[in-house]
Amino acid sequence: MSTTKPNGRSQGPAAEASPPAADPPGTIEPPGHFIPLTRKYLRASLLKYLKDDGADVRPFTHALHCLASWRHNQYRTRLLHLLEDYLPFLPDGDTTCLADVTETEKSAAHRRFIDGVQALLESANYRRLREEDIQKLLDAKTPYGLHLNVDLTAFDDVLIYYRGTAERVREARNPWLLYLRKEQFNEPLFQRLFLLLKLKPVEARAKELMDQDGIDYGKAEKKVRKIRSQLPVGVTSSHIYLKLFKRIPKVDVEMLFPNTKISFRPFDKLKLFVTAGGGTVAGVAGSASKLLVATNPITLSIALAGLSGVVFRQVMGFFNTRNRYMMVLAQNLYFCTLANNRGALTLIADRAEEEDTKEDMLLYVFLARREAVSRDDLDAVANDIQTFLKERCGVSVTFDLADALRRLEEDGLVSEDEDGELTTMAPEDARAHLDGLWDGLMDPGCMERVEKAKPAFEAL
Repeated sequence: MSTTKPNGRSQGPAAEASPPAADPPGTIEPPGHFIPLTRKYLRASLLKYLKDDGADVRPFTHALHCLASWRHNQYRTRLLHLLEDYLPFLPDGDTTCLADVTETEKSAAHRRFIDGVQALLESANYRRLREEDIQKLLDAKTPYGLHLNVDLTAFDDVLIYYRGTAERVREARNPWLLYLRKEQFNEPLFQRLFLLLKLKPVEARAKELMDQDGIDYGKAEKKVRKIRSQLPVGVTSSHIYLKLFKRIPKVDVEMLFPNTKISFRPFDKLKLFVTAGGGTVAGVAGSASKLLVATNPITLSIALAGLSGVVFRQVMGFFNTRNRYMMVLAQNLYFCTLANNRGALTLIADRAEEEDTKEDMLLYVFLARREAVSRDDLDAVANDIQTFLKERCGVSVTFDLADALRRLEEDGLVSEDEDGELTTMAPEDARAHLDGLWDGLMDPGCMERVEKAKPAFEAL
């Protein structure tokens, strides 16, 4: 479902944390933590705000530049570790791994990777879809006339995250008005949608079907392999698939899964039955009457050709309807895909770095401009930041102050005494401090910590 399966292997803080509440399908979410501004624009707006406030802009410019560079280095290291954990499960790798990876090491890499991806998505201000919300989306009717069935129990890991919702206006002809008039309707969208999938091994899935259907292992395994044969070439349970999409209709989430099955809605079945059945019966009746009165081979041949044409037309009508469904599926996947697998992971890491950097710059500037700040003043600081974003930048955001404060404290730019008073480094000192952190990256102690943080296997 919306998380790794109960019998999946992903454990740890990120996996155990309950997903944040998502908004019901079809609604527009309230403002979240995502700041829909480029880093360059936000930095320029902050510097202009400081200049208007009478501050010396130059030291703040250097401090913000050093802060962004330091955050980039941290995310680069974070991404490299994730990519190393991803190597045993990468579907489209073009390099060779010469190291022997044991099952224990592979299982540990799997756990680290799932936890790391979830933490990265949360840093990028993505929100996790709950299991009940996913089920509502899968059960919803699509305006395309396309209905897809998805078997989520076939997956070992399923993660769905999104960031931002919107609506677009679409037009469609109403079948209850005999398709004579178009009607407009609002279609809810996910602005960004992330999907992680890993199929269950054939053996594990076969054992589940044994208990579910009451059959022996041989029949269950044969059933699983028959279903898996309908998947795209190269899709196996040994790979983890990452997908990133843009502007995906909420009711079309099910078409993003590789094991979808196309089925017709009751109205489509009724229409096909009436048109195909009625047309065939009429054609057969007309052809039969001609056959009964036929007195020469030419008349007989014409009657048989007419009967075959009627049957062929109705059969082709069925396949044309199915092909129309497939075209809608292909168009959505082609125009809405942003990145896959390693590219998706890199893009998410870039978005997470961007969000953290913007939050850190905002909090640092507003803390540095205050004479004294205590824990009790943090709500007022968050309100000031939100007011700045709304009045100066035209965006409504719920600023994630706690997360940004934690990072600034870890970097030593903000410190807290026993009384809860916060002290923020001056811009000149902050620049020198961050420069010192850069110099310390090559120290033996720092390099040893990096080595310890590496995966349990070494990829060559």
